[in-house]
Amino acid sequence: MKLTQPYQPLLLRILHGLTGLFLMAAILTAFWTYDTYDGRWGRIPLPPYKDIEGVHGTFGLWTLLIFPAFVIYAFHRGQKRLVQPDSFTTLTQLGTPSWWYTLNRLTNTVALLALTFALFSGKMMDETWLPKGELNHAWYYAHLIGWVIMVAAIALHLLMECKSWGSTVVAIYAELAVSR
Repeated sequence: MKLTQPYQPLLLRILHGLTGLFLMAAILTAFWTYDTYDGRWGRIPLPPYKDIEGVHGTFGLWTLLIFPAFVIYAFHRGQKRLVQPDSFTTLTQLGTPSWWYTLNRLTNTVALLALTFALFSGKMMDETWLPKGELNHAWYYAHLIGWVIMVAAIALHLLMECKSWGSTVVAIYAELAVSR
């Protein structure tokens, strides 16, 4: 069996993994923060934890610290995994392999843009707004919108990766079956 290179270079995998880890923690603590201080559009039965905004801010800060290195690396070495000049014409070829790859590139790009928006809007917020009950600030609404877009972008990103990995696993099994 021939050895192949990993799908992503090591540094990109490390930066992607750390960004993803801290981002998922920030997303989960964001909902807990929303549930504790706001909850206007729905709640789940989480215990109120008044210090959750600080925990969320910590995960957001760690994401913010790692994200610039990840973005620089993604725009250089990982450029092929982002939107390309011909992406929108390729999206007209529904169901073809190039359509799936282009859709994956589009979700990668949207996830990077959504994270940029969420991080920027989060840094523009004042940490005392929510504990004081000040829920009508434009930056808070922007951050909520960023959170929703981020959750949708990450969900699409994960679905696209499952599609890619599913195809890869099927191809590996097919190659193993043929080589026997």
